Amino acid sequence: MSEKAMEAVRSRFDQVAAGWDANPGRVAMAKGIVAAMRAAVPLRADMEVMDFGAGTGLVTLGLLPHVARVTAVDASPGMLRMLEEKLQALGITNVQTLAGDIAQTHFPAAAFDVIVSSMVLHHIPDVPAALQRLRPCLRRGGWLALADLIKEDGSFHADPKGVFHNGFDPAEIGRWLEAAGFTEIVVGEAHRITREAEGGRTREYPVFLVTARAG
Repeated sequence: MSEKAMEAVRSRFDQVAAGWDANPGRVAMAKGIVAAMRAAVPLRADMEVMDFGAGTGLVTLGLLPHVARVTAVDASPGMLRMLEEKLQALGITNVQTLAGDIAQTHFPAAAFDVIVSSMVLHHIPDVPAALQRLRPCLRRGGWLALADLIKEDGSFHADPKGVFHNGFDPAEIGRWLEAAGFTEIVVGEAHRITREAEGGRTREYPVFLVTARAG
């Protein structure tokens, strides 16, 4: 990711960090995605997890009771500050926060049993390159679980700053994962986001969950 693109994403999320958790739909989405991840990935109490694009930690904290430790990675210092305040208030010591982006941050090889992300891929310009970088971070047989929007018409984001994709075709994500060396690729639906549309109608935006394993 270029520095200019990185700054666009970082600025967007720094600005909204303080009020992020006040949106009940966002909290409900995180709960739905956590439930889908738990159903798809056999989590264990000894697992080390990376949550990239962790934001304020809604998914991190949802998964934490079922694993040993989570490394919460995010490009937005403002988002991570919100998570760190939660961790301090709750006395949680087995979450490490790390400011950085997938394209540039160095992660040790074979450091994680599971890598997850929620609604992050559409903020990454070069998703295939990001998947290539993530693969070596997993231990052999480790799990990847990615949730994001199914391809939409661009109406989901009122402010497109820092948005590089209007969702994805899950089949294309599968091909990128295969090219990056992942196996056992499975796609399902994790959640549906309901939004008000013109004329008093509502519109649903499906969120997929794709899981895969490191060969």
